[in-house]
Amino acid sequence: MDSFSRLGPPLLLAASVGCVRPQLGVACPQIQAGDLALTELRQNQPGSYRQWIELYNASDEPIALAGLRFQFTRNDGVPAGSFFVRDEALEVEPGDYVVLGSDDPMRAAYLDYSYLVDWHSASDASQPRDLPSGGLLEVTACGRLIDRVVLRNLAAEGTMFWPGEPDAAGNDEGADWCVDDFTTSTGLGLYGTPGEANPACP
Repeated sequence: MDSFSRLGPPLLLAASVGCVRPQLGVACPQIQAGDLALTELRQNQPGSYRQWIELYNASDEPIALAGLRFQFTRNDGVPAGSFFVRDEALEVEPGDYVVLGSDDPMRAAYLDYSYLVDWHSASDASQPRDLPSGGLLEVTACGRLIDRVVLRNLAAEGTMFWPGEPDAAGNDEGADWCVDDFTTSTGLGLYGTPGEANPACP
């Protein structure tokens, strides 16, 4: 993972003038490379459920996520946007999962955080922007690369997930991820396991 690391711009702690995004009151999240592992992704597709990104805490300590950055790059190398975690109360316990998505966690109980404040439609701030269809997803903390994955052929329906034990070093190549299209369901037609351990590949 480290060989692909590249430094990003310094973390902006204050919102821009006229911006409705809440300010970040933390200097830098205390997260090291490999502490968090990407484990599941539901991107744009049919159905009423919003998109999400799931992370696993592979460390031995609770991790505060405020200031964590999610950065997307298309397969052709063109930047595709980014968002920060802005909730200073959001933590994930060791050995547990956190799910970030484009809906209100009060309405969508499978979500722990809504990234809609950063990742919304250009024409309507109340509506989500779609996650990119493939490409590079990097999770960084003040320029430190925490985890990354390259996803090229995303699921037409369901989710892409890392099977078995979460692994920030081994999950970099999306070809090693699996598709959960109609295998695992919460019982409400929500295919995938947000906030829970992933199954083996179907």
